[in-house]
Amino acid sequence: MNVLENGMNVSAKVVELSKDFMLVDYCGKVYRIDFERYPYFRSCFLSELYNVQASAGGLHWPDANIDIEVEYIENPPAETNDVDLDWWKAQRKRILARLGAIGGLAKSPRKAAASRHNGKKGGRPRKVEDLALA
Repeated sequence: MNVLENGMNVSAKVVELSKDFMLVDYCGKVYRIDFERYPYFRSCFLSELYNVQASAGGLHWPDANIDIEVEYIENPPAETNDVDLDWWKAQRKRILARLGAIGGLAKSPRKAAASRHNGKKGGRPRKVEDLALA
């Protein structure tokens, strides 16, 4: 994606993607982003990884909710203060659940047809309570 910021043309795109790293072209310079250092990229869909946006300060993956400053990629600190992967996955799960709930509320002719078809078969099976003998 290209952005004109402060008169400077800023662009970013994923050049190569493998299971251990990705190469991102940011303003004509290619950066290697290792998934060992940024483990949350391993949990992303391909479409989320390829949707990268550029700003004057760094890279942004809006679908995955990930931001990385270019300064941090060029000069990584000796010790990493990684975002807790479990926290990030939990946050991502909540976001995807919310999107799924919104999608489930959608009404379309196809969903209506599927509902009518299931209704002809007797509808959704009833839950049967297990009765324990005393």
